[in-house]
Amino acid sequence: MRTHRTIRYRLHPNTQAKARKLHELAGACRFVWNHFVGVLKDEYVAYGKCDPHWYSLGPRFTRLRRQISWLQRYSANIVRLSLKPIETGYRQFWKGEGGLPKFHGRHTHAPSIPLAAGLFKIQGDWLHVQCIGQLKLSGNNPYPEGKPVSGTLRHECGKWYAYITYEVEIIALPSSIKAVGIDRNVGQVARSDGVLYYTPDMARLEARKRRYQRMMARRQKGNRKQGIQPSNRYLKAKQLHARTHRKIVQARTDWCHQVSREIADDYTLVYMEDLDTKAMTKSAKGTADNPGKNVKQKTSLNREIRGSSWSRLEQCLGYKSRVMKVNPAYTSWMCHACRHIDRKNRKTRAYHECVACGHRDHADVNAALNILAFGNGASGRGGGGGTRPVKRQTDTEVPH
Repeated sequence: MRTHRTIRYRLHPNTQAKARKLHELAGACRFVWNHFVGVLKDEYVAYGKCDPHWYSLGPRFTRLRRQISWLQRYSANIVRLSLKPIETGYRQFWKGEGGLPKFHGRHTHAPSIPLAAGLFKIQGDWLHVQCIGQLKLSGNNPYPEGKPVSGTLRHECGKWYAYITYEVEIIALPSSIKAVGIDRNVGQVARSDGVLYYTPDMARLEARKRRYQRMMARRQKGNRKQGIQPSNRYLKAKQLHARTHRKIVQARTDWCHQVSREIADDYTLVYMEDLDTKAMTKSAKGTADNPGKNVKQKTSLNREIRGSSWSRLEQCLGYKSRVMKVNPAYTSWMCHACRHIDRKNRKTRAYHECVACGHRDHADVNAALNILAFGNGASGRGGGGGTRPVKRQTDTEVPH
């Protein structure tokens, strides 16, 4: 079975001329995107319909390119490829899953260049892009036998990066199944065998990020509709904020890769709770009929949940081992030893002490043991009908 994996490289233009070409090509992609987003929006508002299909936009782009002379200096195939997400955006809009495609601002959207098969070629540590030339790559490719099929060049925090998607062969999981339960909590992840992983401390970087946010709030942001450009001091604070945010993301991503690699080396099957993070982090203000209580405390909890990288850890585990979901009901209140369910079993956040049998254990480890039992189908008692694993549509039966 073959699938796709995306690898992130650092891109080195090496010369100012090539760096200028990358920015100009990204600007051409942004100009064409904004042009057709505006044209299609006007057609939809005026007539109630439009044709956003990429193959229909191709001839219209060719006519636009003939009318605007400076567009002819750049690769027509690459610039036309930037229109492909418009079709996806309109499909989601018609399904009611989002709004119309939005304009890309010069200071609000990271410059990017889409690539497809035939428009680029990788030879060793060099990337050849059509009409740009040779660009130096630095980074590690764990799939040397993979076939590059697509990619994207992005300018992030003053540096260029290349995201190359490879078509790779999936290694089949071993026939022997060794399962583990994982409980995700704010600040840590617990395994059913008693191992705890603590998330990296980002308090210092978060404080720096908030400081830059206050700097941005005091400076002229600009208004595109009124023709007001953002000030240079605002753009400088925004770049500092982006660099700090990038450090936080990289630290959390690195932690997720290391933890998932260690779990996948020890176990081939991972059971996790089927958590609805979006519902858990809803606005703390509530509604007019049901105003939220303890707004400040709920807002802080939402921030911690979003910073725990639950989804990223699940994604990293998904391609290193097999992940199955179980119903999260009563996993924290149930005693793993006697299956007694009571809120009083967890008097403190750190430890679980059963009021029925006296069993005492780390609260998250006890929850991880219950998740493992639910996944293996070993418990048919308690849980309010949530003792069976909740599988995704792509999951199949796993022998026990």
